[in-house]
Amino acid sequence: MSKHPVTRRSFLRRSALVTAGAVAMPGLLAAACDDDDDPDATNGDGNGDTTATATTGGGGTATATEMATETATQAGGNGEPAAGGTLERIREQGFVRVGFANEAPYGFANAQGEVTGEAPEVARAVMEELGVEQMDGVVVPFGSLIPALEAGRFDMIAAGMFITEERCGQILFSDPDYCIPQAFGVQAGNPLGLSSYEDVAANPDVTLGVLGGGVEEGYALAAGVSEGQISQFDEPTSVADALQGGRVDVIALTSLSIREQLDRLGDSNLEMTEAFNPVVDGEEVRGCGAYGFHPDDQEFRDAFNDVLVMMKDNGEILPIVEPFGFGEAEVEEAANTTLEDICG
Repeated sequence: MSKHPVTRRSFLRRSALVTAGAVAMPGLLAAACDDDDDPDATNGDGNGDTTATATTGGGGTATATEMATETATQAGGNGEPAAGGTLERIREQGFVRVGFANEAPYGFANAQGEVTGEAPEVARAVMEELGVEQMDGVVVPFGSLIPALEAGRFDMIAAGMFITEERCGQILFSDPDYCIPQAFGVQAGNPLGLSSYEDVAANPDVTLGVLGGGVEEGYALAAGVSEGQISQFDEPTSVADALQGGRVDVIALTSLSIREQLDRLGDSNLEMTEAFNPVVDGEEVRGCGAYGFHPDDQEFRDAFNDVLVMMKDNGEILPIVEPFGFGEAEVEEAANTTLEDICG
C-alpha cells in the first residue's frame, strides 16, 4: 500500500504543477537547449531555462524578454484580456499566438523554426475557419504553460495538454481532439520488469523520470511511488536523455512521446513497453488532450470549440494528425468524449 495515499482529485492537483521562466517567440523561433552535460532534473519544480530569438516584421531581431512583454501588452497586460475581446483583437492583428512546450509530436519547432505538431496544426485549421491565417509560436517549459497563459504571454495553449479536473479550475478547455495511453521507456529487455506504475512502487530502488508539470507524477504517486523515486525534467528530450545516461531506471510519458524520443535516440539498448492506462482509485484513466484558454476568454474558447466540434463530426481531424503518428483509435475515442465528460 502507498505511504502517500493519493485520491483521484489530489493527483490531478499535482498535475497542475507550475514553474517560472516562460519566454515568448512570435513568428520564426529557435529554442536553444541547455548544453550542460547534466540536464535540468529537479525533484519538484520542473524549472528550466529556455532561450529564443524572434524575427520581427521589419527584418530585425528582438529578445525573448522584449517579445514576451509585447505579447502581454497586446493581450491587455497583467493577464487581462484586451478590450473588445481576444478573438476580435486576433482577427484585427491577423495572427494568433499559441503556447507550446517543444514536445514532439504534440507541439514543437521544426527545422525552419516554425511551430508545428498535432496541436498547432489542428489549431491552425480551426483559426483559419475563424478568419485568422497566421500562427506565431511561444515556447515555454510544459509546467509554465498555464501561468504564461494567465500572464497574457500568448492567446491559447496548443501543446496537447491533457484535460484534468484541477486544470479545469485554472483555465478554460476546448473539447479533446485525441485520447492516448501511457508507456514506459526502459533498458532493452526490461530487466526490472516494469510495465505499470504499481511495478515502480513495488521496487523502492527504481528511479522514475517524468516531465515537469505533466500528469505522470500524479499517476505515479497515486500508485504508491514515493516522491524520492521521481525526478522531473523540463523537456521530453531531457527525460529520455536521463534514461540513456543511466540517471533514471524508467521514464514515463504518453506512448507517442516515448516512441518519438526513443526513435530520436536510436539506441538499441532502450525499448518501449506496451502501452497502458494508469489506474487511480481503482479506475482506469485515459488521458485526453485539448486546447487551453484564459479564464476570461470564454467567447474565444466557445468560437474555437464550435469549429473544432464540427471538424470532429466531419472526420477532418485524422488527416491533420496522422503525419504526427496519431491513428484512428486516438481520434475516435476523442470524438466520443467531451469536456464535460472529464471535468463535469
